Amino acid sequence: MSPVWRIREGREIREVELPEERMRVDALLRALGLRMEEYIVIRNGEVLTEKDHLSREDEVELVRVISGG
Repeated sequence: MSPVWRIREGREIREVELPEERMRVDALLRALGLRMEEYIVIRNGEVLTEKDHLSREDEVELVRVISGG
């Protein structure tokens, strides 16, 4: 059985099975079928870059980027 990650997006918390215990932010978003340009990833209250690493024990939050003109 793969490790279960808890991912918060807004008020919703998803539990997702992923093959790794630890992964980079960009790899996590790809595994979730999401684009880095469309989300800000926050770990334990800290905004991350695509090269930062996450662990399944981290509190991970995804915030969708909304832009307008």
